Amino acid sequence: MGSFIEFFGLKDDPFKITPDIEYFFLSQFHQEALISLNYLLKSGEGFAVIVGEPGTGKTITLRKFIHDLPENVEYAYILFPNLSPEEMLKAILEDFGLTDEVKDKNLSKNKLLSILRDFLISKKNENKKVLVIIDEAQNLPVETLEELRILSNLETDKEKLLQIIMSGQPELENKLDSPQLRQLKQRITLYVRFRNLHFDEMVNYITYRLAKAGNMNLEIDKRAYKLVYKYSKGNMRLINLIMERTLMAAYVDGSPTIKPQHVESAAESLNMIEKTSKNKAIIAVSIILILILIVAGIVGYTKYLNTAQTAQTTAQKSPPIPTPAPKTQKPPTQPPEKEEELSNIKEEAVVAFPVANLFKNPDNNAQVVAHLKRGEPVKVLETKDNWIKVAVKKDSKIVEGWIPSSHIVLKKDSPLPTESAQR
Repeated sequence: MGSFIEFFGLKDDPFKITPDIEYFFLSQFHQEALISLNYLLKSGEGFAVIVGEPGTGKTITLRKFIHDLPENVEYAYILFPNLSPEEMLKAILEDFGLTDEVKDKNLSKNKLLSILRDFLISKKNENKKVLVIIDEAQNLPVETLEELRILSNLETDKEKLLQIIMSGQPELENKLDSPQLRQLKQRITLYVRFRNLHFDEMVNYITYRLAKAGNMNLEIDKRAYKLVYKYSKGNMRLINLIMERTLMAAYVDGSPTIKPQHVESAAESLNMIEKTSKNKAIIAVSIILILILIVAGIVGYTKYLNTAQTAQTTAQKSPPIPTPAPKTQKPPTQPPEKEEELSNIKEEAVVAFPVANLFKNPDNNAQVVAHLKRGEPVKVLETKDNWIKVAVKKDSKIVEGWIPSSHIVLKKDSPLPTESAQR
């Protein structure tokens, strides 16, 4: 590995898969995730959930968020938490440095909660915020997730004593949709969903990583980029694996340029494509099958011609049978399609929350029909308690749903609050 690093003039392996915030790439949705998490921290809301497939950058985003936390925030970071409620409480307290207080293995859950509550009150008196971050939270048992909901009840008359961020794979969201966790889901005020990179984002990601490692001028064939995207589908972890092997292949080839064959070699070594010998065998079998189909088609067509000629000869010997002229029918008229408009709705508003969910019904547990961004214009339809029903145009279609009234601001009342005003 050191050889290809020297060959390409790099100071480090730019595509190592361990989360390193020095190589954190700020794509659009990673930036939105950081903005949302910081807003959650400042607003004092209780729960946030980050969901995404493996390799989309959840862990490195959390570590970047932790790295940039202000000094008045103390946090516990729990990884791979397949823990019972008591084990989870102990892990949180130990990560806060309270190892002496929990060294007794026979401590009851009530005693552990008492220790945590005293710790949170002491930090509150020091004007500090306390944060628990749980990574790979899809591994949490249902009873432990329910215990986290109970922890979120620790609060003063004005604010929460503890904020919780859970990050996990899509299985986590499936768990939260279960009936036994409906109360926990109602406490979640922020959902952040990660995705794979688009093609242009992938190109920028590769260029960024190479520049951070010391070579911003490495020549990469455009066809090579397309192959990397073909095999990785924009997944950041797979991009790293493919690019590391690609650099090795180019080094072995003695090529200062990354070419398509180097990507193919990398993908083959990672079992993303069949070995070359197998490919040749598959191609040979395919050619044989195609030839068989062609021959069968020729034989079938010859029989068809002979049958058609026989039928034509027979028809010529018989008088033709007159057929009535077909009746003309007018095609059914359809009203022209009209693009949905919002002009009949007078009340205008804009989204005031960095990332807001639009629910089907006025309930945090309802189905999410759309995701809105801060500053996005909406039309107000009706209000109900602390909810407002709005309509918003998405891809030339009108989507209607409910949003908490605190997440939008009417244009006639006041302009969109700035970030400093929100603070």
